[in-house]
Amino acid sequence: MPKKILYYCLCLILAGMAAATMALAQPGGGVGGGFQERFREIKRTQMGPALGVNQQTVDQLLQIEQRYRPQRHQMILEAKTEFQRLEQALNQPNPSNQEIKAILDNIKRKEQEINALKQRQDVDEMAILTPVQYGKYILYQKKLMREARSVKGGDQGETAPIIPQGPREIPVSRPAR
Repeated sequence: MPKKILYYCLCLILAGMAAATMALAQPGGGVGGGFQERFREIKRTQMGPALGVNQQTVDQLLQIEQRYRPQRHQMILEAKTEFQRLEQALNQPNPSNQEIKAILDNIKRKEQEINALKQRQDVDEMAILTPVQYGKYILYQKKLMREARSVKGGDQGETAPIIPQGPREIPVSRPAR
């Protein structure tokens, strides 16, 4: 029973960390200025009209994002390291409860630090946007992240534009019987 609880907690934590990790767009192997730079340029051109704000406000939002990105990236890397430690410890024949608890505590602490950083960033963003603009901003970010994930997850050799579009059809292949 304790293993089930441990795995359930681990799954919840992993889901939260996966969402945070996916939100962090990393450079695309240095090709064409990198994924991050293209992503930032698209935000710079599309965000103003999407939110109904001027270019100065867009630039302020991008500066806020740029200010928090290195800290967030570092915290996510540290959390990934802790997850690797957890996986290694759980793969041992008789994992120590104390060791697992210490690792889980570290993971939880990293998760809280990431959330606190996100809240500080949200406060900074809300300070320059109206509630309506901030609501649009959240939806715009989600839409853009979905689109970026689908483009970035594709063939690395492709240079598909990262322009948010409507829903896409996804081919489904079924195994032959």
